Amino acid sequence: MALGNIAMLLTGLLALLSGVLWRDRTWRSAPYPWLMLGLYGVVLLGGLWSSAPWGDIQLNYTKYIKLLLGAVFFVLLAQPQWRTRCLQAFSACMLFILASVYANIWLQLPWSKTQSLGWGVDHTVIGDYITQNIMMSFFVVLALWYCKNAPRLSLRLLAAAVALLAAVAITQLSQGRTGYVLVTLGVSSFVFFMLKGYRRWLALLAIVVAAGGAYSVSQTAQERVHLAITEARNSENMEITSIGGRINFWKHTWELVQQKPLTGWGTGSYHDEWCRYVTKPGWCDFGDRHPHNQYLLFWMENGLLGVLLFVGILVATAHSVWRDDRWRPVVLSFLVILSVNSLINVSLWSSRESHFFTMMLSLLAAQAYFGTRQTSAALEKDQM
Repeated sequence: MALGNIAMLLTGLLALLSGVLWRDRTWRSAPYPWLMLGLYGVVLLGGLWSSAPWGDIQLNYTKYIKLLLGAVFFVLLAQPQWRTRCLQAFSACMLFILASVYANIWLQLPWSKTQSLGWGVDHTVIGDYITQNIMMSFFVVLALWYCKNAPRLSLRLLAAAVALLAAVAITQLSQGRTGYVLVTLGVSSFVFFMLKGYRRWLALLAIVVAAGGAYSVSQTAQERVHLAITEARNSENMEITSIGGRINFWKHTWELVQQKPLTGWGTGSYHDEWCRYVTKPGWCDFGDRHPHNQYLLFWMENGLLGVLLFVGILVATAHSVWRDDRWRPVVLSFLVILSVNSLINVSLWSSRESHFFTMMLSLLAAQAYFGTRQTSAALEKDQM
């Protein structure tokens, strides 16, 4: 994490010193960087009326500074060769993680977080299983996109095999329920936006059948889903559980939102206000940092404008790529993964998740905005 933070900050600092932000004016009409800057501005201003101690306000300023860096990364990725290199680098890293997951079935790998051998158990290589499965879910989508666009049959088959292995790694070699949901929705979204007519519905039916088959042969998945159902049913008892906790986080945070829907309680205020509002023993420490929902966190702390700016970033990216047949499936599938994950986790607040989502969102937003214009310019040049 420290190396990642240093690398991101150095990239942003050197970009400012290089003057590229001032020399290249093509980005100034793009909504994405201004929305990112606007959201961070709202976070900064929210500290003025927050009841939180300075330490909590400063923590949020630090957490969300990646919004500023995301705006800078967007400009740095204006050139197509850098977007290609970044996607290739991400793919290479995910291939290493995927190979490690399968190797860890038989071998004790020193760089793997889990050291449990065998099939059907959790094989988390980096960070935690939620973060790994979020990235692996998008990697499945990216591999399917490579399969669709590969120039040769051998490459298409290889990409399809990688997508299948990555999906199996999520469903059979991890205990993360988030991964089950995101890979299913990510692949379904890719198929929906890529295909048309009856092929779309046949493919979606095949995904449902495949998901059902994967669930039926995975004892871990069945146990985790049954546990989730039990925890949800017992949520009113205010027991400290994963799913029951989330339901109570959302319920009580929404009640706090309703008290100050326009301005919010101020940046960094969640900790104090949660502990003041929810007094059942143990729940102050259990839910003291965030409600496992990025929309509610922005709304509760930064008001209606905060959550609208966040949604606006997603909508602006989707709008930019809507007419790009080549990139629309992969970009919109990523936005579905980000949007759904933000319902059950804090995508831009949690350290590891925010690293991935901020950088990949900036890359794909740059592709959506600059790529569409570069393709149009190239077509106009060919027609002249």
